[in-house]
Amino acid sequence: HAQHAALWVSMSVLANVAFGFNISVPIHTLFRSCNVIASVLLGYALFRQRYTMKQLVCVVVITVGIFLGSVGDAKQFFGCTDCGGKGAGAAASSDDAGFMRWTFGIALLVFVQLLQGFLGHTQAHLYRLHCLRGTKGELAEEFLFTSHVVSFLPFIFLWSDVLAAARLAWNSPPLFDWLPIPSQLLYFLANNLCQLVCIKGVFRLSAHFTPLTVNITLSVRKFASVIVSILWFGNPWTALHSVATVAIFGGVFAYSQCPAATKLPQDSKKKE
Repeated sequence: HAQHAALWVSMSVLANVAFGFNISVPIHTLFRSCNVIASVLLGYALFRQRYTMKQLVCVVVITVGIFLGSVGDAKQFFGCTDCGGKGAGAAASSDDAGFMRWTFGIALLVFVQLLQGFLGHTQAHLYRLHCLRGTKGELAEEFLFTSHVVSFLPFIFLWSDVLAAARLAWNSPPLFDWLPIPSQLLYFLANNLCQLVCIKGVFRLSAHFTPLTVNITLSVRKFASVIVSILWFGNPWTALHSVATVAIFGGVFAYSQCPAATKLPQDSKKKE
């Protein structure tokens, strides 16, 4: 539990810390969408997983689709100064210190992707190791509980940031005139409800399927967030989104028809 919780908490905290290094939401989404590649590379290099050529082709197609869906038609994607009002595009910054800060943020996102890939394979290993202790659903709930309990510990060191964010949320204007509740508190509540449903599903999914299958499912979820941003927040639908839709869902369907990944057997003892 300590190993799993440490990986999960580190990944979650660092992914949010990256926003403090001039990383815009589109860039963040783009990098987080590359977890499929990280899962394949780590599975091959460290966990003795072997994938078929069809699986690898599907991974490439899905990743390209996610990339196109994330970029959309932003012609000045890496040079924007306000990507949707969610943060500064630091690549356009003429300030050397700002660019170095952005570069560190990119490196941090790469590290987060490696952590996420390693976490997925670690989860699969732990489920196999403790499969006799209970059902997969029970193990998933146990890992979910311990991970969230341990996740409270880092906030001891981030308490000042938590208080500052709480004050800003409390002082935010109401979302509706007839509902005198700060808008940021409503968003916070909605986010937590969505996270509850999402994270429970992810843990249960990881208990029943391979890390690559889980990551492909999460990639589709990320693309769904792009669709929501278009429908809910009025972001434009472009030709790239149409291509991305075909690539992602076509790649996922093709992957579902592929045989499961195999694991190399342990080296057998040498014959006497």
